Amino acid sequence: MLVELRINQLGLVDELVLPVASGLTILTGETGAGKSMIAGAMALLTGQAVPKDLVRGGEELAWVEGVFDLSARRRTCARLRKCGVTLGADGMLVTRREIRRNGRNRVVINGMLSSLALLQQIGAALLSVQSQDQQRELSRPAFVRDLLDEMLECADLRGAVRDAHAAWRALDADLESRRQEVAAGREQLDIWRYQRDELATASLDVDEEPGLDESIVVKRHAAELQESAAAALQALTGGEIDAQGLLGRALRALSAAEGKSARLDGALGQLREAEAAAAEAAVAIERFLDAIDLDPGGLDELEDRKALYCELRRKYRRDVPDLLEYLRLLTERIARQESSTDDLSALATRRDDAAHAVAGAALELRRRRIAGAGGVSRLAEEVIRPLALPDLELQFSVSPRRAAEGGLDVDGELCDVRADGADEVDLFVRPNPGERSGKVAEIVSGGERSRIHLGLTALKRSGSEPPLQLFDEIDAGLGMDRARPTAKLLRQLARGGQVICITHLATVAVYGDDHWRARKEVRHGRTLLAVDRLVDAARTDEVARLLGGEETAEADVDAAGRAYARDLLREAREEFASGGLQGDLGDGG
Repeated sequence: MLVELRINQLGLVDELVLPVASGLTILTGETGAGKSMIAGAMALLTGQAVPKDLVRGGEELAWVEGVFDLSARRRTCARLRKCGVTLGADGMLVTRREIRRNGRNRVVINGMLSSLALLQQIGAALLSVQSQDQQRELSRPAFVRDLLDEMLECADLRGAVRDAHAAWRALDADLESRRQEVAAGREQLDIWRYQRDELATASLDVDEEPGLDESIVVKRHAAELQESAAAALQALTGGEIDAQGLLGRALRALSAAEGKSARLDGALGQLREAEAAAAEAAVAIERFLDAIDLDPGGLDELEDRKALYCELRRKYRRDVPDLLEYLRLLTERIARQESSTDDLSALATRRDDAAHAVAGAALELRRRRIAGAGGVSRLAEEVIRPLALPDLELQFSVSPRRAAEGGLDVDGELCDVRADGADEVDLFVRPNPGERSGKVAEIVSGGERSRIHLGLTALKRSGSEPPLQLFDEIDAGLGMDRARPTAKLLRQLARGGQVICITHLATVAVYGDDHWRARKEVRHGRTLLAVDRLVDAARTDEVARLLGGEETAEADVDAAGRAYARDLLREAREEFASGGLQGDLGDGG
């Protein structure tokens, strides 16, 4: 739930902190007092567009902040975590919208810079700000479709359609990609085969090329190298006085003094190392002499092999390891291309099966909608007619969403199947007998539209964790007596949740659990918006002022008005105590 709303330097607001309670909160105030600023601030927390000139004059930054306690709302927490929101162990969430005069606005969530898109996702879960302008969403097919599905508890079927649709679209995209790949591959196949054969025939080896350079040098200078190696071997081992013999004599001489002088012991160690090194060198030279080939005929072959490596690196612009990897890829491409016909056929079959599955799921969802639309319509009429719409006729209309091309066959019709099904769902109303039936936005006033929305909202099955609902001007065009059922429904809607209602009618205000009053005041020569929480006599005075009309000033309230206000408040309290506002709104189906 929303625990606190904080507003700073926004419009007429200097600094405002509003603790928000559970249940129904009423907001009243004289015309122009700034009540809509509260609704506007909450709308900003849902991610709505920022109006112009919202930052208070003389300031560069305005902000609005909502503090939410979600510790008891496990489903909401799970939903937000899926959106990428990090919540603390205490379940607290703070969302903040910063509005700068230079247009560089920011969103901050739990102290971390975030995106407007994420704020909109959070706002959808936690806040619903309903003004007359926003009731136009009742004419949006997507909104009406979601509304009907929620009242019919179609989450299981919607989920099945969504999953089947995602699988179908993924396979369709994969099939199209493979077809393009195969088409391009047909043009490249001969090239791939030539390159594969060329690289395979070359028998490249990452360890071969470095040895080629040495082999070529040795081949070119074989005689010279043989002569040098033989002379070196002779000096090491081949004479009466050779290097190994001299080293042996020196070792025997120093060995007699071993352990008597540290410096001589060091020299003795060096001689032993030299003797071992000389022996190893002699073996290496002997092996070289055994292996050397004085025949110059192999030089051309070595140079040709070296040239092949250089040519392939230049041609393909890859080193040897990458050439070997490219050969592997070519082999795979060719094999895949050569088996493409069978692969495409199998993939097309899977795609068609998925299309059949999503069409079947969409048809099942359509049948649920059609079967339940009439019952929901009648139930909605029962709830909405007491809201000063006694003759209202309402109908949810379900029809196929036809596709000109690229659709799927759903029950014999080519339909545009999406993640929400294959149907158009419209809401038609007839407010008065003898009038034509039409869509909500076309034939009803703003106040009527608000009350229709209220009734439908009350019917929605939002589970145990509904968002805070704010209704602005829901009683527009109503007199006091006709507004009473609207107030009772607001009170019922607030059970176990939070509802804020901006109203100008006393018969609505008395049903609130909490009551705020917006007013203007002048401080240091500047006009500011202030909000007071009203209790006892202050609330009675405000209800009495409302009885005199929204334009009535507080100073004009008389004793008779206060007495009438006390009676209305007492009647509302007695109704609460008797359970008159308790009861089921309907089962939605």
